[in-house]
Parts: sequence; C-alpha cells; structure tokens
Amino acid sequence: MKLTSLLYFQLLFLAAFTLMPMPKKFEKGDKTVKILQRCAIRFSSQQEFPDHVLQLLRHYHELMTLNSNCQFDESIKKQNLQVEGSLKLNINLQSDEQLYWVNDTKQEAYTVEIDEKLNVNINAPNHWALARAIDTVNQLTENNEVENLPLKIYDEPAYVYRGVMVDTARHFLPLKILERTVDALVINKMNVLHWHITDDESFPLLLTNYSQITNTSKHWDTAYFTKSDVSYIIEYASIRGVQIIPEIDSPAHAQSWGRSPELAEMVITCGSTIKQYGQFDPTMELTYEVLKSVMQDFNDMFAKVQFIHFGGDEASNSCFDQRPSIKQFMNEHGIATYFDLQVYYRQRQKDIWKNVVKSSKRVAYWYNKQDQLPAEDDDIIHWWGLTSQLVDVKNRKNDFILSDYHPLYLDVGVGNAFGNSYDAYQTWKDVYKWSPVPPEGFQGNILGGEAPLWGETNNQNTHFQKMFLRSSILGDTLWNPNSKSTEQFWQFTQRLSEMEDRMNKYGFPVSPFTHDYCKRHTKLCFPTLYQDEQNSQDAPESLVQEQPNIILQSQKSE
Repeated sequence: MKLTSLLYFQLLFLAAFTLMPMPKKFEKGDKTVKILQRCAIRFSSQQEFPDHVLQLLRHYHELMTLNSNCQFDESIKKQNLQVEGSLKLNINLQSDEQLYWVNDTKQEAYTVEIDEKLNVNINAPNHWALARAIDTVNQLTENNEVENLPLKIYDEPAYVYRGVMVDTARHFLPLKILERTVDALVINKMNVLHWHITDDESFPLLLTNYSQITNTSKHWDTAYFTKSDVSYIIEYASIRGVQIIPEIDSPAHAQSWGRSPELAEMVITCGSTIKQYGQFDPTMELTYEVLKSVMQDFNDMFAKVQFIHFGGDEASNSCFDQRPSIKQFMNEHGIATYFDLQVYYRQRQKDIWKNVVKSSKRVAYWYNKQDQLPAEDDDIIHWWGLTSQLVDVKNRKNDFILSDYHPLYLDVGVGNAFGNSYDAYQTWKDVYKWSPVPPEGFQGNILGGEAPLWGETNNQNTHFQKMFLRSSILGDTLWNPNSKSTEQFWQFTQRLSEMEDRMNKYGFPVSPFTHDYCKRHTKLCFPTLYQDEQNSQDAPESLVQEQPNIILQSQKSE
C-alpha cells in the first residue's frame, strides 16, 4: 500500500484502535500477534543512545513492564534481539541533541511500523518525537497483543503547545507532585507545564538577594523550592518531552512580596473586608529595585526555558486609589489614567528584562476581553477569555495560547477559597465540545491551548482528580482535532475510558468520567453528544436513539 493511500480514521478500525490521542494517519493489516515475553523487550539503534534518551527509554520500560521484575539494562543489550513473542524497538533518531522545547509540530512528528514478528521501527527527529512514538507503542501493546498487523502510523500534532497550569502559591505542591504531573502529561502526549509559582498567598521560590520574600510568605518551613529543585524539574521534564513555563505574576497578585518590614511599602494591600490581596506601587523606585533582582534570579534559574510568563492581569484601580502619592506621581509625570500607569509599569518591567537583566527570552501575559494593554510584537498573549471573543483582538498578530475561562478553567464550579459560589462547573463534555478555531479575520497565530488549575481549593490530595481526565480531552483535541468529526461519540468515550484505566494503572487517581456500567457499555450510554434533555435526567440512557454520527460545535459565548 502506498503512502498516498494512508487511511484517515476509518470507522471500521476504531473498534480496535482506541489510542488517545488518535494518530493522524495509518495503514493497517488484519493480523493479531500475542506478546509472549514482556521482559524480553529490546531497544536498539545504529546510534549510541545519549544519556537523556536512555533515561526516556528507562521511563517507558518501567511503564511497559509494569509490576514485573524486568531489568532495563537487559533491554538495551545488543544481543537476543530476535526473541519470539517479544517487542523489538529499532530506533532511528535524526538528532540526539537534548531539547527543552519545540517550536514546530514537525519536531514531534514520527512514524511507527510494526510487523507480524513484533519488530517495531521508529523514525523520529529527536527525543521529544521519540517520546510520542513510544507512548503510541505502549498504548498499542498494553493488552499483551498487537492488532491490525502489519501496521504503519504517521503522526504529528496539530498544535505545538498542549499544556496545563499548576499553582504552587495558593497551596504548596511538593516537587514530587510536579514530577508526577509531567509523567501524566507525557502519557497524554501533552508537552507544557505552566508553573504559576507566585501569587498573593505565597512566594515559594527561594531568592538570592531577597530571601525574606520567601521566608515571610511560605506556608510552612519547607514549603518552598530551591534553585536545584528548579534545575531538576526542568531536566526531568525535558527528558520526557515537556517544557516548563515559569510565571511570576505582577503588578497585581503580589501581596506576598511585601510581608517583611523593609519591603512592605512597595505593596498596597487591597480588599474591602479580607485584606489578603496586594499589588505593587508602580511609582516607587523600591518596586523596580526588587523587581530587577527577582527577574535576574528567574532568568538565571530558568536559563533553559523558552519564555517567562509575567502574568499582568487584574490590577485594581481602587487599590491604586488608596495612595494619594500615586495620583501626585501621575500628575507630575503626565500619566493620565490608571490604565496608563499600568502601561508605564509594564514598559519599565520590560526595559529591565531586556536591557538590565539582558534576557533574550520572550514574555507571555494574561489577556481577556477587558485587557487592552499594549503588547510588543514578540509578546505571547495568553488568552483567558472565550475563543469566540478573539474577534475583539483580531488585528493583533501575536502568538496566542488559548485558556478559555469556559470550559478550560479546571477549578471553576467548586466554590472559592471562602466557601462562596464560583461560577458553573465545566464537565468533560464541555471540554470535548471546545474547539481552538478562531473567528474569521483573526490575524494572530494560535500556538495551542492550556487548562489552568488554580490552587485556591486544590492541593496535592485533589490535584490529579481535578486535572484529569478533562485535561486528557484537551490534549486529544490539540493533537488531532479532526478525530472528532470522523468517529462516533461512543467511540470517543471508549478511548476516554481506556485512558482512565491507563492513568489509574500508572498510579494517577483521576476523576472517573462515568460509572462502571457505562464504562463497559459506552455504545449504549453515549450514542450521541447531545441528548434529549427530558430523558437525560432520569430515564435510562438506553432509551436514547443511537445516531450514526455527531455534529460538533465550537464552545459559544454565553
């Protein structure tokens, strides 16, 4: 069969082909071969594996030989390469350079070919693409057999940025939780961990010159990260094909910076009854002296990341109103409005970043419909409005990351930190219905999307339940949005069910998407995406008539 005849998601294949996310293209046969000797798996190559590739292979060897006494060192020996009934992975890497991020979807493209003798040929441009390829092989082989042989897969993501955000300021998340979050992302073919490090509540990163910021705001004695912790998680993520995006939020969300007596003046405490919020006084030189040192630390600690997130949203005019000196400064410097004051702060912050710290890293900022602050051409706009509202910024030509408040904010609907209602919960179906398609005439470039999990009511005990499986669905969409239009809804839920089982098997206590009966009977319970509202509450779902196909809609604004 020629490459041009590659099949695109034929429905007859899906009953047995339940990868998540689904690959872009494939050719298949009709043979099924049992894996008789799991421990005899072999990884081989014409090249010598560098250390970062060996660590990646070790990681997947542990997953593929789970609950066994198989030895990784045996799997990379150049002998016993033809054991019958065992997987033999022959790996061809175009480059063995260790990458800390990718800028193009082709950098994660790969091919996998498996024959009837369980020879697995993998071609990949680098170790990030290799991670995606081995994950596919792992999913194909997890039931100790491989179907549809001989099999050839060509795969490439639709979007280069597929991530989640964790918040270590509201609740401290130990380094092990960050490690495990990276592991969870990898088996979902997601590649970004946005790390919201600081906020009003705490600044859990030990600084070089202003350690009092950390020491006066940490939640307990050991609730902070060190420079070595940062280096470790960047390397750990890179090996598995995940990039770290650190965020240091200002000028709002900054109360934690000013808890020591010598720095208290730079922060204005905000809030009518609960005095826990704060933002910088942008008129004080102390603000920029501290900011310069902290940004130098971030640039040094995160030298191997692609860009830094500067936050930048939700500054309060009423908070600025509390200090008459701010108005006086504005009058003396020709700053007409608080909007202009924020522009002044951002310009000085960026000047320090580029010309004092001398960082070449790009910067991301939060934006939504209400944010009209200027953005330089190389700034990344992190959009937390609705995708449909991008029409309001359609002339901006920046790179965009989409984090639609509905449905991608994973924390909404469970109440806020004070027990009050906090919007409506966004279900896994809401995430499934979301599409990253911008409005007509939009001139920006969509890098991809991200599901933020803010930490007011999330800690290490609830982390994975709240993050998955909804983030798995986002990863599925951003890798291959076309799969939704070529599979029936029950087939998607079968893939989701297997991802739930897979994550549980690997020790992630994810939230179930349905009860066990419907997990076993997805075709009965999920015949269509949209169901008769009258029947959906109490009537047995088996009464809903099955439809041959589904029609997908983009998430619409309320």
